[in-house]
Amino acid sequence: MTSAVRSRPGPLRTAVTHVMGTVVSLAAPGAVGEEAFRAAAREAFDELRRLDEVFSPYRPDSPVSRIRDGRLRTADLPGHPEGPLLTEVLRLCDRLHADSGGAFDAWAVGDPPGFDPCGAVKGWAAERAAALLAERLAAFALNAGGDVRVRGGWGGGPWRVGVTDPHRPGGVLAVLPLSDAAVATSGTAERGFHVWHPGTGRPAAGLAQVTVVGPDLALADGYATAAMARAATADRVDDAHAWLEALARRDGYWSLTVDPAGQVRRVDGLDGSRRDVAPAAAPRGPDGG
Repeated sequence: MTSAVRSRPGPLRTAVTHVMGTVVSLAAPGAVGEEAFRAAAREAFDELRRLDEVFSPYRPDSPVSRIRDGRLRTADLPGHPEGPLLTEVLRLCDRLHADSGGAFDAWAVGDPPGFDPCGAVKGWAAERAAALLAERLAAFALNAGGDVRVRGGWGGGPWRVGVTDPHRPGGVLAVLPLSDAAVATSGTAERGFHVWHPGTGRPAAGLAQVTVVGPDLALADGYATAAMARAATADRVDDAHAWLEALARRDGYWSLTVDPAGQVRRVDGLDGSRRDVAPAAAPRGPDGG
C-alpha cells in the first residue's frame, strides 16, 4: 500500500471519504481557498461513487456483475447507458493482458473464473477523478486506498509518497519524492493473498509486494497486479523482474519489489540491472524520518 503525504511543514487542506470499498483521501496545499477545495473534492468523490456503481463486483446488479454472470453481453454495450465507460475499461483490460503476456486477465478472476476488472479499475477510476481535480487545483495528492496520484508539490518541494513495508505493519519501506506521477502497490500487506495467477488459479506468492511508478495510474495499477501474478511462485520471480525491467525501458514505469524474505529491489531499466536496494532517499521509520 502507498500513502501520499509524509510530514512536511506548511498548511494542508484535506478531505476523506469511503468509496469503492476503501478510504479515499485528498490533500492540497493550504493556499487554495477552502470553498474551492471542497468543491473540487466533492466533484472527484462523486465521480468515484458513480464509477463504483458501474464497476463494483459486489453489487449484484452492477453492469460488471451482469457481464460476469452473462446477463449483459459485451456485444450489447453500444446500446447500454454505461457502454462507453465499460468499453473503455474492457480496452484497458485487453491492453494490460497483452502488455503482461496474459498475467493480467480480467476474465479469469475468482472461482469459478469470470470477469472482474478490479485489478485495474480502482487506479483507472482514480485517474479519472484526478483529471477532474486538475481542472480546479494546481497541486494535489489523491490517495485511493493506496493508489496515489499527485500533481505539483507542497511546501516548496515535491509530494512525498510513502510505500508501506509489507513485513512491518505500520512501517514505511520508502518515501518517494514525486510530482505529476502515479504510484500503485499490489501486495499482501493489507489484504493478504488476493492476486491469483490466471493459469493456475492459485494465489501468487512469489513476491510480497510490487509498487509501480509512472505517468498513468490506471496502467500502474494494472502493471502492479500483473507483476504479482507473474511471480506466482518463487521460481517465477526472476521472470517478473525481467518483465518489469522491459516495461521500465519501454514505457518508463519503474518499480520497487519486496520478496517474502524482505529483500527489496528497485527495477528501473536504466542500466540493465535489478539493484538489491531501496531508493537512496528512502527512510525506514514509520513516519518516513
